[in-house]
Amino acid sequence: MSASAARRTVALLASLVVLVVASAARAQTPSTLVVPLGGGIELTMALVPTGTFRQGSPVTEAGRNADETQRDVTIGKAFYIGKVPVTRGQYARFVEQTGYRTEAEKGASGGSGWDGRQLVQRKDFNWRNPGFPQTDSDPVTLVTYADAEAFASWLTPRAGHVVTLPTEAQWEYAARAGTKTPYYGASSDDQALDLGWFRPSSAGGTHPVGAKKPNGWGLFDMTGNVYEWCRDWYGPYAPGPVVDPEQSSPVAGDTARRVLRGGSWLKMPRDGRSAARYRNTPGSRNADNGFRVVAGLAAVAFAAPTTPAASPVAPSAPATPPPSPAGGGGAVGLLAALGLFGAGIFGGIVWLFVRLARGGRSITAGFGGTGAVETRVGQDGFWIVASLPPGSRVRYQAVVGGVPITDVVTLDGGPQGTFVYTGSPPMQVTILEVMTMLGAPIQTAASYGGGYRMGSANVHPPVTDTDYGRPPGGYPPAY
Repeated sequence: MSASAARRTVALLASLVVLVVASAARAQTPSTLVVPLGGGIELTMALVPTGTFRQGSPVTEAGRNADETQRDVTIGKAFYIGKVPVTRGQYARFVEQTGYRTEAEKGASGGSGWDGRQLVQRKDFNWRNPGFPQTDSDPVTLVTYADAEAFASWLTPRAGHVVTLPTEAQWEYAARAGTKTPYYGASSDDQALDLGWFRPSSAGGTHPVGAKKPNGWGLFDMTGNVYEWCRDWYGPYAPGPVVDPEQSSPVAGDTARRVLRGGSWLKMPRDGRSAARYRNTPGSRNADNGFRVVAGLAAVAFAAPTTPAASPVAPSAPATPPPSPAGGGGAVGLLAALGLFGAGIFGGIVWLFVRLARGGRSITAGFGGTGAVETRVGQDGFWIVASLPPGSRVRYQAVVGGVPITDVVTLDGGPQGTFVYTGSPPMQVTILEVMTMLGAPIQTAASYGGGYRMGSANVHPPVTDTDYGRPPGGYPPAY
C-alpha cells in the first residue's frame, strides 16, 4: 500500500470513529430535560441537535425587513430549549422561593400593560397584572431582560445545567427546525394563525402555551403569543458563514437594545416570521414581552441554590410627557428660533419651531396636510406626539451624549404620544421621515445648522392597517 493510500485509509477510519462516538453521544443524551421547580411545577426543555442553517430571509419573502440579511450559520453545540415560553406559574414559583421583585414592581412608573385599546404605562401594571386575565399556563409578561436572566440564574442549580437565554442564532435555528418557509409550519400569514396567537386572533391578550401546532422539534409558541428575549445586542449580521454567533456588545453609536424574537399577540403574523427581528432596551417591561430558556448539555454540580441578587432598576419613561409651554424661554430658545427663521418655509406647506422651558424642549413639524409631529424631551428620552393614525412610523435622529442615533419608531396613537427611551435627555431631535405603517413615505425632513429644512418626497395620504379588518393596536415606550 502506498503512503498516500495509507493516509487516506487512516483519515477514513478516523472519520468513522468520530461518527460512531457522535452517534453514541446522541444516543446517551436524553431528548428532554425536565426540571422540577417544586410544588408539582416542572419546566421541560427539548434537545436541539447541531447543524447548519440559513439565517435571515430571501429578498422575495413577504413582510421582509432590511435587517434580515441571509448568512450561513453553524450551530456547533447541541442544546436544550424550553418547549414553551416560561409561564406565569413557573415565574410565580421563582418569585415565591426568592422574594424577587421585577423591575416593573420596583420602578416608579410600573410597566406597559393593556388598557383594552393599547399598551400604556402605569404603576399598577406588572407581571401579576398585565391588564388582561391570565392563567398559570399563560406566558409570563412584563419582564425585563434582567428579570428573565434572574429566572435563568435561579433555574441553573435546579436543572444541573447552565441555563441562559438563547442567542438569536439558537432561537431562529430552533424555531425553523429545518424549515426554510417564512414560518416553521406555514408559508402565509393566514396559515400562521394555526401556529400562534396574533392580533387578529388573540382578543387582546396572551393565551395558555402549547395550544397551537408545534414545530418539527416539538417546540410550541415559537411564533406569536409573546416576544422572547435573546442574549444578543441588536445589530447588523456579520457577513459570511459563522459558527455559534452572538452579538456580545452594543453597536457603537446605536441605542443599546437587546433582540427579541417570535412576534406577539399584539402584532400581525408577519412580525412572527422565523427570520423577523425585533429589539428593545433591556429595561423595557411590556405586556407582550416574555422569554424562554436554553441549557447546555453538560451536567454540572452546583452548590445549594441561593437567592439571586436583585437586578438594578432601569430608568423608566415618565408616566406623562412634560407639558409643552405656551412660549419659548432662555437663550437656547432664542437661538433655536433664529436658526429656524434662517431655514424659512420650504414648499409653502411645512413649518417648524423649537422652544425650551421648564426642562422640556419641543419641536413641531407639519407634514404636508398630514398633521403636526411634535417632540418633547424628558429625563431619559423624548415623546413623539403626532396627528397621525396609530401604526404610522417616524424616522428620527436624536443626539445623545454627542452621538447621533437614527431609528424608526411606530406611533401608538395615544393622547400622550409615543415615548422613545434614549437613556438620557437628547440634545437635539430631528424628524427625518414620516411613513405609513405599510412603509410608504409621507414626507421627509433634513436638519442643517441650527435649524431644520423640510422637503416633501413621494407624498401619500396616511393609511391604517386594514389587515383582518381592524385598526392597529398601541405599542409601548421604547418600541
